[in-house]
Amino acid sequence: MEMPAFFCENMEKPRERAIEHGIDSLSNSELVAILLRTGRKGKNVVEVATDVLEEFGNSFLRMQKASVKELSKAKGVGYAKALTMQAALEIGKRMWRETLKERKPLKSSEDVYELCKDMILLDVEIVRVMILDSQLGLIASRDITVGTATASLIHPREIFAAAISYPSSGIILVHNHPSGDPKPSGEDEKITKRMKSASEIMGIKLVDHVIVTSQGHYSFAKDGKL
Repeated sequence: MEMPAFFCENMEKPRERAIEHGIDSLSNSELVAILLRTGRKGKNVVEVATDVLEEFGNSFLRMQKASVKELSKAKGVGYAKALTMQAALEIGKRMWRETLKERKPLKSSEDVYELCKDMILLDVEIVRVMILDSQLGLIASRDITVGTATASLIHPREIFAAAISYPSSGIILVHNHPSGDPKPSGEDEKITKRMKSASEIMGIKLVDHVIVTSQGHYSFAKDGKL
């Protein structure tokens, strides 16, 4: 069966360049074009890819936040192509997190922030427990609760149940502020004091409580509140 002209004509160059010069030689539009595979009537696949990127502000982060339904509304996309793009973006995010896990021990809040930057992509608050060994090496991390866009519900038994399931010496509590403002709220202050008291009873040190946002981070330990 003969392939449509717009498919052959416009997939050839990105694919050939990727094979000859490496996938990193492609532009953002060409990368998305490879995922889309075909264009639409009146536009080749690279042009469709360019339109899709522009619709999301030329930001892969915004595309990653979009739902399949939102991505599928772009002309020339549809649900199948939207799922392909979401899968590629999710693979990239997971690979990035896997790579960052090798950056240990976690000696500063900056280390924690780098490791947990995936949380800035979320539209609701989540609480993450970083479980540490005696050298502040990362043993594991667990996302404990999912809250609303303005608040998270945290209970010490959930936090320390995660910690005692490993041979842990300490934990770092992390949560995100979707608003972008890293300043702790009054509730954040109360939760930190509560977790510190619980940590002393459990014999598992609360090393830090870090708030991560797109505008930076806040560390209770660095601010002398632990």
